[in-house]
Amino acid sequence: MIGAEVVRTLFALRAVEPFARLDDLELLLIASHARLRTYPPGRVVLAAGTVADALFVQVEGEALAGAAPAPAVFDAPGLLFGLAARADHVAGPAGLSALLIAKPHVFTIARECPEFVVGLRDLGGARS
Repeated sequence: MIGAEVVRTLFALRAVEPFARLDDLELLLIASHARLRTYPPGRVVLAAGTVADALFVQVEGEALAGAAPAPAVFDAPGLLFGLAARADHVAGPAGLSALLIAKPHVFTIARECPEFVVGLRDLGGARS
């Protein structure tokens, strides 16, 4: 039986590119491994100079990368290519609720779901 939390996570992922490109079975697999984390306003989510060990998917609130809003999905370049974050990612004034997908799961998704990789590329080349 699929739990209610996994279903909520699936719907949250479906609302965000590049996950919107995936089918329900792919999303279900990802949702079962994603973990919801909540950060209070001003909390550093990803410090400048560090390499992410998870992909962040914004569900509620926002993160700021320096003074600018961070993308809804961050830090794919760091996670996939070992690039350090250029700026602190800090939970915005309303805080941040984000789904975190651990690095090994992201690599599995990338290998099994080519549309996901294309979607990451299509998010734009912006580095935060």
